[in-house]
Amino acid sequence: MLFDLYVPTDGWLQRLDPRVKIALTLGYALLFVVFDSVAALLALLAGVHLLLLSSRTPVGQIAWVWRQLGRVLVVVLLVFPLFSRLPGPVLFELGPLTVTWPSVLAGVATATRVIGMSLLFFVILFTTRQNELVRGLVRLGLPFEWGLTLAIALRYIPTFTHTIGQIQEAQAARGWQTARGDLRGRLRGVTPVVVALIIEVLRTGDTLGLALAARGVGSGQPRTVWQDIRFSRTDWLALALIVVALAALLTLRFALGVGSALG
Repeated sequence: MLFDLYVPTDGWLQRLDPRVKIALTLGYALLFVVFDSVAALLALLAGVHLLLLSSRTPVGQIAWVWRQLGRVLVVVLLVFPLFSRLPGPVLFELGPLTVTWPSVLAGVATATRVIGMSLLFFVILFTTRQNELVRGLVRLGLPFEWGLTLAIALRYIPTFTHTIGQIQEAQAARGWQTARGDLRGRLRGVTPVVVALIIEVLRTGDTLGLALAARGVGSGQPRTVWQDIRFSRTDWLALALIVVALAALLTLRFALGVGSALG
């Protein structure tokens, strides 16, 4: 998890063209947007896990994503029902705040969307090499520099996460407690971590900029490709299945009203 999110296995998603995986991710994300039923959203979330597990993504890496999103998930589940104010049976009242059953369902639905879309984002990162992702984005019309910038940013997510842990451990070894006292004390304790992280980010950015300049990035000259990406029969078949499945599910949602209610 320190240097790359890509899982180097022979899973079926790893063998697909990155453009197919981008289409799969965007189509799946659209389903999370249009469906409102908690049962339908949970089924979609289970489907994302099946995608990852069927492509031989280790359970530990999926659990890592859950750990990163754990606090956001708890906040959504606790705060959303307090402020959504949806009419329905009242579960309890806390001063001017009233929590209803539809509000709780809406909070669960929102939390499921957050987790599902985040895992979809990692479907591409876990199953696509960085150079293939850049090439796929360029083939879709994105300028090379933009695609490279996005891929590098995604690649350094685990690196800077690990860096934060190292900074906290180094400061704890020197007797500095980042979590102490009231809110003001906690903010004061986090400040040295943020400063050290900013310094590391600037140092890494400077080194990376020199490395890219040495390789001619930004020169304005046409770039050549050593290993280009091409659609195979499997890619075309997978893309056709994605389009058919997406059309069928959207028909169920809008023509038949399946998954339109919160319950």
